[in-house]
Amino acid sequence: MRLLIIGTLSGQVSAAAKIAIDSGARVTQAGDVESGLKALRAGEGADLVMIDAVLDVGALIQSLKSERIIIPVIACGVGVDTQAAVRAIKAGAKEYVPLPPDAKLIAAVLTAVTEETSAIIYNDPGMANVIKTADKVAGSDASIFVTGPSGTGKELMARYLHSRSTRTQGRFVAVNCAAIPENLLESELFGYEKGAFTGAIARRIGKFEEANGGTLLLDEISEMDPRLQAKLLRALQEREIDRIGGKNPVKVDVRIIATSNRNMEEEVARGGFREDL
Repeated sequence: MRLLIIGTLSGQVSAAAKIAIDSGARVTQAGDVESGLKALRAGEGADLVMIDAVLDVGALIQSLKSERIIIPVIACGVGVDTQAAVRAIKAGAKEYVPLPPDAKLIAAVLTAVTEETSAIIYNDPGMANVIKTADKVAGSDASIFVTGPSGTGKELMARYLHSRSTRTQGRFVAVNCAAIPENLLESELFGYEKGAFTGAIARRIGKFEEANGGTLLLDEISEMDPRLQAKLLRALQEREIDRIGGKNPVKVDVRIIATSNRNMEEEVARGGFREDL
């Protein structure tokens, strides 16, 4: 578990950080919302953000959504401030934690967030066999393809695999290939250098670098344009990526899990998906 604390938590940041570290979390701290976002954009990943309720919680959450950075946010405020709690929850925070920090409460929140992302509840022999297979392959570094109809829990299975892998201390980064326009997906995955195109005012790392040392989920990979599939194949084969506008390749250590709701044999047969990929 990696925790990013944004703000001073009304002078309680040291106490909160110590509690989190004692619970097994790795903690980083940013002074304000923009500094926190800058750290996330630069690949200093987190599994949970804890933000001071006096800061603009809504602006943080909207920025995370618009930049497709999927991280749960918890707001913290002094005492039982009902109005602050309501504002934070309405803005999209998952929880509101009163300050000064309570060790048992902080530990419980960290545990709940960790378990929530990978818990699978089932009561079916077929699903039991799927879980058995997942447990066998989770510890390897092999790429995994999860297929099935929409709504059957493919992303949940991907998180389950990550939580039982040797990369569990690394980040789990998810990219919905169907939800991102074709012309943006390349920069989302591979990042770009400053000046690579109009609007590229600073370097931004892509999801491959963000997931370095962890797991990258390519959700609905069958929606990816064939041209981009070729670049993805090279990344998988060479274990390196090229940022848009970059001059030198960047080494990455990422385990890939991909999902699709399509029949991939049919997609390959009609030319919509590369057979070698």
